[in-house]
Amino acid sequence: MKVSATEKAAAAWGPAIPDEVRELALYVDRNTGAAAAKAIGYSPAVVSHLLSARYPGDHDAVFAKIRGALMGEVVICPVLGEIGRDRCLNEQKMPFATSNSARARVYRACRSGCPHSRLKGA
Repeated sequence: MKVSATEKAAAAWGPAIPDEVRELALYVDRNTGAAAAKAIGYSPAVVSHLLSARYPGDHDAVFAKIRGALMGEVVICPVLGEIGRDRCLNEQKMPFATSNSARARVYRACRSGCPHSRLKGA
């Protein structure tokens, strides 16, 4: 009998399972691990390792993407207005572009003290 992602996560994390992991597991059970990975912008391996409580990377970064993509968390971007937390994180990674004035404003805002920026030195 196949074990559900929710059961796998509960067994690995125990009673202290974070809400983000619980939500990710529910999404995997409703869809697939690959679909969950695509939704949050990480690889299927990250999803699997996170559900198994063996992910060695930055949990806060992955949790922020889960809160935005799967849990509906929004932030107020000084340039774009209300956007999902996952989109905010994606925008921070985008390169500077002189061909798009909005892109250039977002790039500068992410690097000049925006409270939602996760960029080092911002």
